[in-house]
Order: sequence, then C-alpha cells, then structure tokens
Amino acid sequence: MFKEIDPDKAAYHKGQVDLLTPLFKAYATDQGFQVAATAIQTYGGAGFLKDHPAEQYCRDAKIFSIYEGTNHIQALDLVSRKLRQQGGKPALDFLGDISRFVEKNAAHPKLASSIAELKQAHEAVGKIMGTLMQWGGAGKLELTALAANRVLEAMAEISVAWLLLEGAVIAGAKLAELAADKPDHAFYTGKLAAAQFYALNVLPGVGLKAELLLKEDRSALEIPDAAFATV
Repeated sequence: MFKEIDPDKAAYHKGQVDLLTPLFKAYATDQGFQVAATAIQTYGGAGFLKDHPAEQYCRDAKIFSIYEGTNHIQALDLVSRKLRQQGGKPALDFLGDISRFVEKNAAHPKLASSIAELKQAHEAVGKIMGTLMQWGGAGKLELTALAANRVLEAMAEISVAWLLLEGAVIAGAKLAELAADKPDHAFYTGKLAAAQFYALNVLPGVGLKAELLLKEDRSALEIPDAAFATV
C-alpha cells in the first residue's frame, strides 16, 4: 500500500525545488565554464590546442549557461517570482534549514571557523532578502532587476557551502573511525578540505555582495543613451 502523502511536507519540498532550481541551474553552469576556462590557463599555451581536452570542455560548457533559460533570465525569475512564491515561505524555510545546521554544528572541533563564515553569509543573505522586500514595497523594481545576478550568486554560494559543510561533518565522523592507512581516509580528508576552502575563500564574498546591494547604486540605470554612442 502507498503511504499517505503529508501535504505540508509535499508543499515544503515543492517550494524548495522551485526556489533552488534557478540557483543551481545558473550558478553551477557559470562555475562549470569558469573551471574549464581556468584549466586552459593552467595548461598555459597548450591549453587552447586541440591536443588537450581543455579547450573542448570550455567550448562545450558555454552552452550550459544558455539553454533552458539563460542564466540572467534565471536570476530574474528568482527575484521576481521564486522568492515571492507562497508569500516567501520557501525562502524562509531555506534560511531556516541553514540556520538550524549552523546552530547544531557551531562548536564542531574542526569546522567551527568555517561554519562561523556560513553564519555570517546566512545573515547577509537575510539582509538581502529584506532589502528586496523593501524595494518591492517601494516600487523600486528596477533595482531588484539590477541586483538579480548578485542575489542569485549570494544564495547559491550559501547553498553550496551548506551542502559542502554538511558533507564535511559526516566525513569528520567517518575519519574518527578510520585508520590513516585505510583507502577511504584520503577521500574523507578531501571532503573536509574542500568544505573549508570554500567557506574561507568564497563565502566571505557574500557579505560584500550584501553591502553593495544596500548601497542602491543607480549609476548603471542613469547612463544616457547618448553615452553609448561611438565617435
């Protein structure tokens, strides 16, 4: 017999899928292209030669940010529709899930500093969402559109950090059970290192994104058409 579906849980999961779809479609594909572009730089002059796969990967990866809705359209969909769905409940649930993870693992013996970075980034995203609500109420929709990519990146980065750190917590527990010469020891060590690197090197940028957004800079909107003319 089929188990009866809990309508509240179903609504929660549907809300999270709707909210996270533009984040991971856009952020993951942009980063995939950047990784391939960095690989070319790492290869040096050989990076763009067909003797190596890096140039093929880079060209192939570019299409990812175009099909199924270009990434800027995904960002506009996020700020104009997805954050507003169900009165903003999925977005609040999303922030709540991360907050509970932070509270539970704040004193982790190896990841405390990384989780502290996640906490600060989480608070910054909360400020961003509050600012978007204020702009919506004040009719400043042009600012919302202007900030769309920055909002998407900030939310995606705390999502990635949260998932990496969640995996690192599990990896830390597994390491405590393994001898250093066991095959899985290096694998779990890598999980810890990846999460720490992302938290300490990428997450701090989320706070800066929030600060820039709060400035409400309109310079890009105030450029006169004549300024684009060529001489």
